[in-house]
Amino acid sequence: MRPFRSLLRVLVALLLLAPACARSDGPAPAGTASSSATGTAAPFPVTIVDDDGVSVTLDAPPQRIVTFAPSATEILFALGLGDRIVGVSGPYDDYPQAAKRIEQVGGAGEFGVEPNLEKVISLQPDLLLTISGGEQWKKRLRDLGVPVFTIDATDLEDLLHDIGTVGRLTGAVDAADALTAGMRAEDQDIEQRVAGEPPVTCFFEVFYPPLTTVGPDTFIADLLRGAGCDSVSESAKSDYPEWSVDDLVRESPQLYLVSSESGASPAAVAKRPGFDAIAAVADGHVVPIDSDLVSRPGPRIVDGLRELAEALHPNAFA
Repeated sequence: MRPFRSLLRVLVALLLLAPACARSDGPAPAGTASSSATGTAAPFPVTIVDDDGVSVTLDAPPQRIVTFAPSATEILFALGLGDRIVGVSGPYDDYPQAAKRIEQVGGAGEFGVEPNLEKVISLQPDLLLTISGGEQWKKRLRDLGVPVFTIDATDLEDLLHDIGTVGRLTGAVDAADALTAGMRAEDQDIEQRVAGEPPVTCFFEVFYPPLTTVGPDTFIADLLRGAGCDSVSESAKSDYPEWSVDDLVRESPQLYLVSSESGASPAAVAKRPGFDAIAAVADGHVVPIDSDLVSRPGPRIVDGLRELAEALHPNAFA
């Protein structure tokens, strides 16, 4: 079992490196294209502003791509571009299976969230696709002639937009349109199924100990809302807050969702000190959730949304 605590430290490190500005007050969203890149059949060269506010121009569809986020790796494979990926960030780039055979370029920095620049350069990439954070190493790569493009989806709709942007950036517009259409159809089917169901109060465990959950501005929280969950941590002031058992006893959630990265079975959760007083735990309503499906902003997010919705409203999917 991969320790989620280590992965969360990576996420926190990335957040600390990310620009301290809200999307509404920041740069133009990814996909803001120049006049030469308008339309679904945008010719090259193409110029697009990424989610860091950096204008990136590619003269031709990139053929040697390094991804520095598992979600970016999954997006490219889903677009049929897996054979163009020459480097990935590390062991978390594990889907699909073919991604495990690609050279890993991560490992530098205190939390392993920086790429090995020498290794990246040796791969001669014509694009590095990544997520927010790491402005210093991104600048160094740009100075060395490597185009770096950042996507930073904050919710499902933003993710669909980003996939379309990656399609234009790589010349895979039709594949991106087909992929996002399928994801949108899946989302609409789930939405219709839960629309008539009353919201279910729930709690999502990221890991334990300490008991850690998700705040309202995270991607997982957006999925919980879409799945019909009235999350008891909706009022949290941070993205990954610690939560007390006493609060959970008082809030009395109907369903306890536990991340697979937390490594706890429903039986293990029930045996923790004080947890038997939590309504959902006492009633046996503890459901494991596949972490990769809800924490990676990629094509499998709709699978995670369905898993959450089925846990919350099983009758709607019977």
